Amino acid sequence: MTIKKLLFYGAIAVILFAGQFLYSRGLATGKPPELAQTTIQGERVSDRIATGPGLIYFWAEWCRICAMMQAPVGAVLNDFPGVTVALRSGDADEVKDYLDKKALNWPAVIDEDGLIGDRFGIRGVPAVFILNPEGEIVFTSVGYSTEWGLRFRLWLAAWL
Repeated sequence: MTIKKLLFYGAIAVILFAGQFLYSRGLATGKPPELAQTTIQGERVSDRIATGPGLIYFWAEWCRICAMMQAPVGAVLNDFPGVTVALRSGDADEVKDYLDKKALNWPAVIDEDGLIGDRFGIRGVPAVFILNPEGEIVFTSVGYSTEWGLRFRLWLAAWL
């Protein structure tokens, strides 16, 4: 590989890292804001994320990147505790219809007005909060994450 190509790929990596850092700045850390709601399935959120490591995933039905993350998030939610938050995606019936149409068996909380997202510092979706076994946020990200990227952070969170 030539020096020119190395510099080009290095510049791309720096730009991506800087973008991720800027989007993640201001997100909640430490003890997450309380989620006193129940999921559309009737489960208490606190019960879903009581044992960790786990995740809180903010998404929107209108978000194309969120659509690309459906399979990775679904696979991870089969193996780890977590909850999803439907940000400005309609009421409970609309979100339930969307999840059914996409065959997503996600525990979902409705954030029709964006107030939950505001408490978490959300400025864009998709956004992921990784919790350690004590229930503290130890990793955050905004934008696309692979299944293995999510699993790796959850594995690390078990040790933090």
